[in-house]
Amino acid sequence: MTTLVDLWRAVDPAARLLTPADDAAAVVVRGVARTRVAPPHLPPMGERQLLVVDGGVLGDDPLDVLLTALTEVELSPVAVLLAVAGQRAVAPHAPATVPILVTELPAAAIATRADRYLDDERGTLDRFTAELRLAAAETALADPTPAAPAGLVATRIRRGVAVTAEGELIALHARPAGHALAARFTAALRATLLEGTARRGAVRHTRDGLWVHEASIRPSSSVWIYDDVPLAAIDLAAAQALTLTLRALLRRPPAPSRSRDDIDRQPPATGEVVADTMLAVARANGRVAPAARALGVHRNTVLYRLQRARVELGVDPRRPDDALRILRADEERRRA
Repeated sequence: MTTLVDLWRAVDPAARLLTPADDAAAVVVRGVARTRVAPPHLPPMGERQLLVVDGGVLGDDPLDVLLTALTEVELSPVAVLLAVAGQRAVAPHAPATVPILVTELPAAAIATRADRYLDDERGTLDRFTAELRLAAAETALADPTPAAPAGLVATRIRRGVAVTAEGELIALHARPAGHALAARFTAALRATLLEGTARRGAVRHTRDGLWVHEASIRPSSSVWIYDDVPLAAIDLAAAQALTLTLRALLRRPPAPSRSRDDIDRQPPATGEVVADTMLAVARANGRVAPAARALGVHRNTVLYRLQRARVELGVDPRRPDDALRILRADEERRRA
């Protein structure tokens, strides 16, 4: 049974929910329909289908026009996902009768992703877990601290991610624009979660409105995924991938030569200024200040070089995928 939250988080975790989150958590989706390019724009729909709407169909009309049209032709999608470009403000003026999501991705891409997920949800989650586990392991090799792979996972799923060991919080990553949630999670962790009796693996809804999932690394250590909207199947898969990586990482003592301070101090030596800067930032897990210390330059110099790399090369080592490619290339260079 696939819920709207499961589908939403799998196809575009950056999509915005315009209606209450609890509504989305309870909705079951079994298929996808997409608006037509030529009139009539609204397609026939089956039972429990998500309607993907191309923003071009809506034009400059408010969202209420679309919702009214759905009622007039007696179409009842379980939810509406509106694909709009740029930062256009979209919101219904009246309370919506169905959950509404807004994405900046093309409608065709969203519909294709959603169809694939519904056709093979288990396979999609297994592939995601394997890919994320590999990426987290590579990140841990570059920076053998729990914070590094935890930060990668937080970026990928756009959820808050934390790691506890021996009853202490050793890593905490807020989702984008989620620092207030991180503070709420930290308070709830000590007050209720660590002292609670709920079994690990279950999704909890705390009294202050947080959705939390705990995955065990070992008896005294856990991975936590949290947010203020219900968690999805892909979030639980991400927790599993991170747990497997940290289980191996925490089992071994940290190598002195690869400590955080050593990584910060290790000067890159590719012989090219921009390349050295990208490598330093990748080694510092996307952080500018440690990279500047490693290079012996001001942080503004690092930011200027990163801007050059983005413009000239289309690469930004603060993005996890780009950072991994830079670190792999450096490893191959040193081997050669």
